Amino acid sequence: MPLRKSAFGCVLFLALAFAQSSRGAVTFNKDVLPILQAKCQGCHRPGEAGPMSFLSFESTRPWAKAIRSAVVSRKMPPWGLDPKYGHFANDPSLTQEEIDTLSQWAEGGALEGDKKDAPPAVEWPKGWRSTPDVVVSLPPMSVPAKGYMEWTDVTIPSPFKEATWITAMEVRPGVPAVMHHAGVRFAQHRDGVLYNVPVWVDIKRDASGYEIPGDTKPQMVTFCKDDSKKLCPAPAAAIVEGGNFEGFYRPGSAPIDYRLYNSAYLIPGNTDIVVQLHYSPNGQAVTDVTKIGFTLAKSEPERELKMYGLQPAGGMFNRKTFRIPAGDSNWKAPPADVVFNMDTELALLSIHMHERGKAMMFTLTYPDGKSEIVMNQPRYNFNWQFYYNLAQPIKIPKGTKLHVDAWYDNSANNPFNRDPSRDIYSGEQSWEEMMGPWIGLILPRNVEANKVITLNGGTDPSTDRNPITR
Repeated sequence: MPLRKSAFGCVLFLALAFAQSSRGAVTFNKDVLPILQAKCQGCHRPGEAGPMSFLSFESTRPWAKAIRSAVVSRKMPPWGLDPKYGHFANDPSLTQEEIDTLSQWAEGGALEGDKKDAPPAVEWPKGWRSTPDVVVSLPPMSVPAKGYMEWTDVTIPSPFKEATWITAMEVRPGVPAVMHHAGVRFAQHRDGVLYNVPVWVDIKRDASGYEIPGDTKPQMVTFCKDDSKKLCPAPAAAIVEGGNFEGFYRPGSAPIDYRLYNSAYLIPGNTDIVVQLHYSPNGQAVTDVTKIGFTLAKSEPERELKMYGLQPAGGMFNRKTFRIPAGDSNWKAPPADVVFNMDTELALLSIHMHERGKAMMFTLTYPDGKSEIVMNQPRYNFNWQFYYNLAQPIKIPKGTKLHVDAWYDNSANNPFNRDPSRDIYSGEQSWEEMMGPWIGLILPRNVEANKVITLNGGTDPSTDRNPITR
């Protein structure tokens, strides 16, 4: 066996050496930088998710061997979808030729090469991944070093007094390291509404932070005016119920670019912005100031792209149907089943689970009986929660059905599992669980959004405490 390994290593080395000699030395400026610009710099630049910058030779070269290891193992760029199903416009996966180039560069001494060979630098937006025309800020939020924080809603005034079409909405946390998610919804303005007042549900938890179920509805609370260390019932004018997320931040995600589908999103007039903030303390007390950037449409579109959040049959917070047994490495959740009530187009998909999330699969069954898997994510990673933008939207005839399955790993083999010895239920914290598939549909303007799909045979899981808006 050792002789075989040695022989294989020699063959590989000779193959790489031959490839390099036939094309000349692989250099950063000529060969590597174009790949980094196309596939890596979106995250690997200051202020973004990547922990190091790949904008220049000087900042990239120290990571040459680490880059080689990450791309050869296909750990990077993160994606993880099964390539047999679906084609996606934002797929950052490297071709084998690109992997070979990066590998040869690292093995050949990570040479810089002639600066004249470098392509022009990409003009990335500073501080954003989109190019917002209008930016609003939330009030400062204090995040403690330890413990936990419940989902917190804050209402702020909208900068738009009239209905406004946008092509992107980007939620930008001030301290991404402590942000679990931030969701934006728009609510009809009410006279007397209280702005910038954080409110949340006072959930009873055990010593480990897991929710203790009760018979009464948890109370909405905020900080007392006379003592900010105590909690008081939240004023009714600060509580805004209802509505789905229209903008969303999650670790690793980029904003939706509606222009990909010649569409836009309409922010209704006379609305307020309600932002749901979920922080996860990480050992250091910080103050976060989240911002929201809006990119305005240059003209009114013919079509609108709307997001729909789905839930498992029986409801997300049904402890009878959504219970992941201790030690189970492949627990299958109740599915989410959708019927489309009109002709539409499926443009993008997304997944939200927590630390025990393992895999999720989307299957369409058309009225003629034909079925196809449109997306399979066999290696879910909480730190990289993408929008998966279909390269070509899928036409959905009326009567088509969507079936979504999800699996979870509550065993000791899951490196993110904090306690494989206990059963896990749905909950707001990262150590609890969720099943949150999302779909983006392209619709004609002025369609009643709540009539487009029927979820789980017509049942309404929101009666079980809606995970989107409680």
